[in-house]
Amino acid sequence: MKLKAHYIIFVLTILFAVPAFAQVNRSVAPGQYRQPKAKAGKYDYVAETVKYYRKELTLDDFQAAAVKEIIEAEKDAIGTIQQQTDITQNERRDKATEINERIDSKIEPMLSPDQLKKYQALKEKRKG
Repeated sequence: MKLKAHYIIFVLTILFAVPAFAQVNRSVAPGQYRQPKAKAGKYDYVAETVKYYRKELTLDDFQAAAVKEIIEAEKDAIGTIQQQTDITQNERRDKATEINERIDSKIEPMLSPDQLKKYQALKEKRKG
């Protein structure tokens, strides 16, 4: 009788233990939702920005090339702001706003009216 009870307890333990160990770990990994970087380890800000604008604004080849040139020209200024450690966050934001306004003033004239509306909506989204 005692032996039967031990077997029953052993079988029940196995029945409940096996499914518990078979569970999948569904925890969120650190960095799981970060944007993927380029394979070489460098993120090409200019190429990704042009790709984004080309998709969102349906830019043609000429417009995409012009946007690329405009952003390339401002790339050093953007990098300088990111590397400056002696300025406050407000100064950094003001300089970035100035650069964005300069880029916007160069991009807007070459857009069609429909593209300009979409671009202004993207600017509002960026600010908000």
